[in-house]
Amino acid sequence: METKQEIRGQIRKLRAGIGADEWHVATDIIAGKVIASDYFREATDLFCYMDFDGEVGTEQIIDEAWRLGKDIWLPRVSGGEIEFYLVESEKELIRGTFGILEPSGEGIKAPGNDGLVIVPGIAFDRECNRIGYGKGFYDRYLHAHPHLVKLGIAFDIQLVEKIPAKECDCKMDMVFTEKISYNLLNGEQ
Repeated sequence: METKQEIRGQIRKLRAGIGADEWHVATDIIAGKVIASDYFREATDLFCYMDFDGEVGTEQIIDEAWRLGKDIWLPRVSGGEIEFYLVESEKELIRGTFGILEPSGEGIKAPGNDGLVIVPGIAFDRECNRIGYGKGFYDRYLHAHPHLVKLGIAFDIQLVEKIPAKECDCKMDMVFTEKISYNLLNGEQ
Protein backbone atom coordinates (compact mmCIF):
# COMPACT_ATOMS: atom_id res chain seq x y z
CA MET A 1 0.00 0.00 0.00
CA GLU A 2 1.24 3.47 -0.85
CA THR A 3 2.00 5.99 1.89
CA LYS A 4 -0.05 9.14 2.34
CA GLN A 5 2.90 11.20 1.12
CA GLU A 6 3.17 9.15 -2.09
CA ILE A 7 -0.57 9.48 -2.71
CA ARG A 8 -0.40 13.25 -2.06
CA GLY A 9 2.37 13.64 -4.63
CA GLN A 10 0.60 11.58 -7.31
CA ILE A 11 -2.82 13.19 -6.86
CA ARG A 12 -1.44 16.74 -6.75
CA LYS A 13 0.24 16.12 -10.12
CA LEU A 14 -2.99 14.75 -11.57
CA ARG A 15 -5.02 17.65 -10.21
CA ALA A 16 -2.52 20.18 -11.56
CA GLY A 17 -3.11 18.67 -15.00
CA ILE A 18 -6.82 19.55 -15.04
CA GLY A 19 -7.49 22.19 -17.68
CA ALA A 20 -9.63 25.26 -17.01
CA ASP A 21 -12.61 24.00 -19.04
CA GLU A 22 -12.53 20.57 -17.39
CA TRP A 23 -12.21 22.22 -13.95
CA HIS A 24 -15.28 24.42 -14.57
CA VAL A 25 -17.42 21.56 -15.92
CA ALA A 26 -16.52 19.20 -13.06
CA THR A 27 -16.92 21.95 -10.43
CA ASP A 28 -20.40 22.79 -11.82
CA ILE A 29 -21.46 19.14 -11.61
CA ILE A 30 -20.12 18.69 -8.06
CA ALA A 31 -21.65 21.98 -6.86
CA GLY A 32 -24.98 20.90 -8.38
CA LYS A 33 -24.84 17.60 -6.47
CA VAL A 34 -24.08 19.37 -3.21
CA ILE A 35 -26.85 21.95 -3.67
CA ALA A 36 -29.38 19.27 -4.66
CA SER A 37 -28.58 17.08 -1.63
CA ASP A 38 -31.01 16.89 1.27
CA TYR A 39 -28.10 17.53 3.64
CA PHE A 40 -27.44 20.92 2.02
CA ARG A 41 -31.12 21.82 1.75
CA GLU A 42 -31.85 20.97 5.39
CA ALA A 43 -28.74 22.54 6.93
CA THR A 44 -29.13 25.99 8.43
CA ASP A 45 -25.37 26.25 8.95
CA LEU A 46 -22.87 25.58 6.16
CA PHE A 47 -19.18 25.23 6.94
CA CYS A 48 -17.20 25.54 3.73
CA TYR A 49 -13.70 26.24 2.41
CA MET A 50 -12.52 28.81 -0.11
CA ASP A 51 -11.03 26.87 -3.00
CA PHE A 52 -7.32 27.25 -3.68
CA ASP A 53 -4.66 25.63 -5.86
CA GLY A 54 -6.97 23.68 -8.15
CA GLU A 55 -9.40 22.41 -5.51
CA VAL A 56 -13.06 21.91 -6.46
CA GLY A 57 -14.62 25.37 -6.62
CA THR A 58 -16.97 26.37 -3.82
CA GLU A 59 -18.25 29.77 -5.01
CA GLN A 60 -21.56 28.39 -6.36
CA ILE A 61 -22.20 26.45 -3.15
CA ILE A 62 -21.51 29.47 -0.94
CA ASP A 63 -23.56 31.82 -3.14
CA GLU A 64 -26.55 29.46 -3.09
CA ALA A 65 -26.29 29.08 0.68
CA TRP A 66 -26.30 32.87 1.10
CA ARG A 67 -29.26 33.11 -1.31
CA LEU A 68 -31.17 30.61 0.84
CA GLY A 69 -30.39 32.53 4.03
CA LYS A 70 -28.05 29.95 5.57
CA ASP A 71 -25.28 30.95 7.96
CA ILE A 72 -21.93 30.52 6.19
CA TRP A 73 -18.89 29.65 8.28
CA LEU A 74 -15.47 29.86 6.62
CA PRO A 75 -12.13 28.67 8.02
CA ARG A 76 -9.22 30.65 9.35
CA VAL A 77 -5.90 29.07 10.33
CA SER A 78 -4.28 30.55 13.41
CA GLY A 79 -1.63 29.13 15.69
CA GLY A 80 -1.70 25.70 14.06
CA GLU A 81 -5.46 25.31 14.43
CA ILE A 82 -8.46 25.99 12.22
CA GLU A 83 -11.56 27.84 13.38
CA PHE A 84 -14.67 28.78 11.44
CA TYR A 85 -16.14 32.29 11.46
CA LEU A 86 -19.49 33.63 10.31
CA VAL A 87 -19.15 35.39 6.94
CA GLU A 88 -22.00 37.35 5.39
CA SER A 89 -20.16 38.68 2.34
CA GLU A 90 -17.01 37.94 0.37
CA LYS A 91 -15.94 41.51 1.23
CA GLU A 92 -15.20 40.26 4.76
CA LEU A 93 -12.38 37.99 3.53
CA ILE A 94 -8.66 38.72 3.52
CA ARG A 95 -5.61 36.81 2.19
CA GLY A 96 -4.42 34.71 5.07
CA THR A 97 -2.29 31.70 5.79
CA PHE A 98 -1.03 29.99 2.62
CA GLY A 99 -2.51 32.88 0.54
CA ILE A 100 -6.06 31.56 0.92
CA LEU A 101 -9.00 33.93 1.38
CA GLU A 102 -10.23 33.67 4.96
CA PRO A 103 -12.18 35.63 7.59
CA SER A 104 -10.22 38.22 9.58
CA GLY A 105 -10.94 36.34 12.81
CA GLU A 106 -12.62 39.34 14.43
CA GLY A 107 -16.18 38.08 13.94
CA ILE A 108 -18.37 35.40 15.44
CA LYS A 109 -16.66 32.04 15.91
CA ALA A 110 -18.73 28.96 15.06
CA PRO A 111 -19.90 26.84 17.96
CA GLY A 112 -19.74 23.86 15.57
CA ASN A 113 -22.66 22.05 17.18
CA ASP A 114 -24.67 21.44 14.03
CA GLY A 115 -24.47 21.82 10.27
CA LEU A 116 -22.95 20.53 7.05
CA VAL A 117 -19.21 20.92 6.55
CA ILE A 118 -17.75 20.80 3.02
CA VAL A 119 -14.24 19.39 3.40
CA PRO A 120 -11.38 19.72 0.91
CA GLY A 121 -8.80 17.00 0.48
CA ILE A 122 -6.07 15.65 -1.71
CA ALA A 123 -7.55 12.15 -1.99
CA PHE A 124 -10.53 10.08 -0.87
CA ASP A 125 -11.45 6.40 -1.10
CA ARG A 126 -14.77 4.52 -1.35
CA GLU A 127 -14.88 4.09 2.42
CA CYS A 128 -14.86 7.92 2.70
CA ASN A 129 -11.37 8.07 4.17
CA ARG A 130 -9.52 11.29 3.36
CA ILE A 131 -5.99 12.50 2.89
CA GLY A 132 -5.63 16.21 3.54
CA TYR A 133 -2.61 18.43 3.20
CA GLY A 134 -0.77 16.85 6.13
CA LYS A 135 -1.25 19.44 8.87
CA GLY A 136 -4.27 17.79 10.53
CA PHE A 137 -6.33 21.02 10.75
CA TYR A 138 -9.61 19.48 9.58
CA ASP A 139 -9.08 16.17 11.40
CA ARG A 140 -8.65 17.94 14.75
CA TYR A 141 -11.58 20.30 14.15
CA LEU A 142 -13.93 17.55 13.01
CA HIS A 143 -13.04 15.24 15.92
CA ALA A 144 -13.76 18.14 18.30
CA HIS A 145 -17.12 18.81 16.58
CA PRO A 146 -18.60 15.33 16.00
CA HIS A 147 -22.16 16.49 15.26
CA LEU A 148 -21.24 18.13 11.94
CA VAL A 149 -22.16 16.16 8.80
CA LYS A 150 -18.94 15.78 6.81
CA LEU A 151 -19.01 15.98 2.99
CA GLY A 152 -15.76 15.65 1.09
CA ILE A 153 -15.76 17.02 -2.44
CA ALA A 154 -13.11 16.21 -5.03
CA PHE A 155 -12.54 15.51 -8.68
CA ASP A 156 -12.90 11.89 -9.76
CA ILE A 157 -9.13 11.66 -10.38
CA GLN A 158 -8.66 12.24 -6.64
CA LEU A 159 -10.26 8.90 -5.76
CA VAL A 160 -7.87 6.13 -4.82
CA GLU A 161 -8.44 2.46 -4.09
CA LYS A 162 -7.39 2.52 -0.43
CA ILE A 163 -6.13 5.21 1.93
CA PRO A 164 -3.87 4.13 4.80
CA ALA A 165 -6.13 5.74 7.42
CA LYS A 166 -5.21 6.06 11.07
CA GLU A 167 -7.44 6.46 14.11
CA CYS A 168 -6.66 10.20 14.26
CA ASP A 169 -7.95 10.64 10.67
CA CYS A 170 -11.55 11.80 10.46
CA LYS A 171 -13.67 9.80 8.02
CA MET A 172 -16.18 11.68 5.86
CA ASP A 173 -19.88 10.84 5.96
CA MET A 174 -20.11 11.41 2.20
CA VAL A 175 -17.82 12.02 -0.78
CA PHE A 176 -19.03 13.60 -4.03
CA THR A 177 -17.12 13.81 -7.29
CA GLU A 178 -18.40 14.71 -10.73
CA LYS A 179 -18.95 10.97 -11.39
CA ILE A 180 -19.80 9.30 -8.07
CA SER A 181 -21.38 9.85 -4.68
CA TYR A 182 -20.50 7.77 -1.63
CA ASN A 183 -22.79 8.17 1.34
CA LEU A 184 -22.01 6.26 4.53
CA LEU A 185 -25.03 7.80 6.31
CA ASN A 186 -27.49 5.75 4.27
CA GLY A 187 -25.28 3.22 2.49
CA GLU A 188 -25.56 4.72 -1.02
CA GLN A 189 -22.82 4.32 -3.58
